[in-house]
Amino acid sequence: MKNILIAGGSGLVGKQLSKLLTQNEYEVAWLSRAAKPNSTYKTFKWNPETGVIDPEAITFADVIIVLAGENIAAGRWTNAFKKKIIDSRLQAANTISNALKNHPNNVSHVIAASAIGFYGNRKDELVDENSSKGIDFLSETTQQWEEVYSSFDIPVTNIRIGVVLSKNGGALFEMSLPVKWGIASPLGSGKQYISWIHIDDLANIFMHVMQNQLTGIYNATATHPVTNEAFTYALKKSLCKNAITFNTPAWAMKLLLGEKSAIVLDSTKVSNKKIVSTGFSFKYELLEDALKNFYGK
Repeated sequence: MKNILIAGGSGLVGKQLSKLLTQNEYEVAWLSRAAKPNSTYKTFKWNPETGVIDPEAITFADVIIVLAGENIAAGRWTNAFKKKIIDSRLQAANTISNALKNHPNNVSHVIAASAIGFYGNRKDELVDENSSKGIDFLSETTQQWEEVYSSFDIPVTNIRIGVVLSKNGGALFEMSLPVKWGIASPLGSGKQYISWIHIDDLANIFMHVMQNQLTGIYNATATHPVTNEAFTYALKKSLCKNAITFNTPAWAMKLLLGEKSAIVLDSTKVSNKKIVSTGFSFKYELLEDALKNFYGK
């Protein structure tokens, strides 16, 4: 079986993917800034900021999966934080690129996380991998991430990930919390589309891409995007049917979050037909089925 090296393995997606790959008898190792003697997975040290990586990590790997990068929702989008978002991904990609060039290795494939933020705010337009990029910060940033990988000398896949739903944290936790408190509030007009994906399907897409040696760009979103309003009402049905419903004005979100409000106010309706055409089958195509899996209702 292949040896899989994951950068960003300790994150939400990384943990789920590591578990899936291990269950399928792959040998998994993580890149980490600090030694993790009690980790379930073999760990190699690296520091993307300085470009340092343990050469044994590159020797170990047959496939490298890159999930590393600053969480775009972790702070207000000041100029300093936006630079951190960009640098964290470019530094990771460049560190791996240099290591592949400078150390003997058998790496045959690099699979890198990207984001549907590439498409920007598209309202009701259905976008696919051939669609043009948007014109905002996330669009420009995502393009930079993908361009770095285009210079690699080995096959590369960029997976543009939608809003990841998991019961263990991330976007679903943030979105469900007010509903659990009895407040179901669509944001802005509520008409903006959310292209979501169940974390199990996302992990399976990474494995599918690897096993089938797919290269290029693939969207990783469920078959049926929903509006923010529909998402909110689905949460209400699952968690608190008596929750009070009212819209939170867009101006309030912009005042609270500044430029970062684009994460929740922009509309991106994404097609997954390309990955489906390769034989991939989604387990959770409908939001209701995903929420039932998480909440059992």
